[in-house]
Amino acid sequence: MNPKSKRMIIIADDLTGANDTGVQFARQGLQTEVLLDGVSLNDNVMADIIVVDTSSRAIPAPEAYGKVQKVAREAAEAGFCQYYKKMDSTLRGNIGIEIKAILDLNLHDFALVMPAFPKNGRITVGGHYLLNGVPLSTTEIAHDPKCPVHETVLPELLRKQTGFLVGHIGFDDMAQGQDAIVQAIRRYLDAGCRIISCDTWHDEHFLIAAQSAANISEKILWAGSAGLAEVLPHLFHWTAERAAHQSIFVVAGSVSSVTRGQLEQLVASGYEMIEVEVAGYLPWQVGQPHPALQQVQDALSEGKRIVLASGYKADAVERARVAGEKIGMSSAQVSENVARILGWIGAKILQTQDITGVVLTGGDTAVAVCNALGVTGIRVLEEIAPAIPLGAMTTKEGKKLFVVTKAGAFGAPDALVKAVQKLEQRR
Repeated sequence: MNPKSKRMIIIADDLTGANDTGVQFARQGLQTEVLLDGVSLNDNVMADIIVVDTSSRAIPAPEAYGKVQKVAREAAEAGFCQYYKKMDSTLRGNIGIEIKAILDLNLHDFALVMPAFPKNGRITVGGHYLLNGVPLSTTEIAHDPKCPVHETVLPELLRKQTGFLVGHIGFDDMAQGQDAIVQAIRRYLDAGCRIISCDTWHDEHFLIAAQSAANISEKILWAGSAGLAEVLPHLFHWTAERAAHQSIFVVAGSVSSVTRGQLEQLVASGYEMIEVEVAGYLPWQVGQPHPALQQVQDALSEGKRIVLASGYKADAVERARVAGEKIGMSSAQVSENVARILGWIGAKILQTQDITGVVLTGGDTAVAVCNALGVTGIRVLEEIAPAIPLGAMTTKEGKKLFVVTKAGAFGAPDALVKAVQKLEQRR
């Protein structure tokens, strides 16, 4: 395993929890891999974030303790420095036991525990854990057939399961902000607490508490649900590194409603769309400046994932048609100008940026980009979806690129998402 890849080990007690926590890191551009129960960490596992499912939620406490500690020990031997104990956001399972299993290895100074998930109505106030405003022990969770939860007070539940002293950052300290939280953590550590839980009723509390804890120690066992996990890439500045790994670029020139739907899914997955305005640039000549080029370059430098599009907004298409009509251009000539603009901007980006893969949607757009790059052919490698090929091409300067081409009015709604995922794997 590449030492640079050993960012964080996440230990979850079930597969769905492993996935919903892992995705908080994947959405920030970090390679994330989930290992199923029974799979050991080894040098063949290559990813920024490794998530291990121990399937230990509903098994006896001693077995859960042993399974979790085994994974934590393997992680230490493999060189992981950051540990995250994924907890169920309704407190089901052996949550305290599994935290204790990791703390007993003496790798961490303390555990910061924040299982709340305000987006889904799970909050902690005054130590009491509430589900949609109702004490957890009075909800259906108390009657869960496998893992009923009868204790509503979070720090008390942790104390009962671990036998440790548990400190709790309450309403007042959380409301006062970081300085008060730091002081409270120090008081609890001085008193011998190895677990510190926190009130959490707003999403902003996760980062405030995490920053406070990180000011005190670099050896923290992070414990929570997807809510706390979501802020850790920001805390560790892992998101800022994404610009250095920027490798995929999308150019979409189709006006098809099919492509519009595919672009919506791509944007929802984390891409930012920059649309080329054509109406004010007709007729267009190769090399004529266009502000979209600088917009794309600036966005890429900030680590954003970009799709360059034209024809997404119906009103922009109409403006281009009207502008062309005023100077005697036919609709076909306007379309040719659009393709040339996209081809020129796309080629400039691919020539100057650290990009190894491109998705080209729309036949005219694909040809324009290839022509602008001086590409003479594409070597077809595989089919990533029905009639959507992945290939490789070489620019006139000798740069090698992976390329996915897709007809405009073609493909499933997630076709572009699958295309960029395949290119991410190929890079």
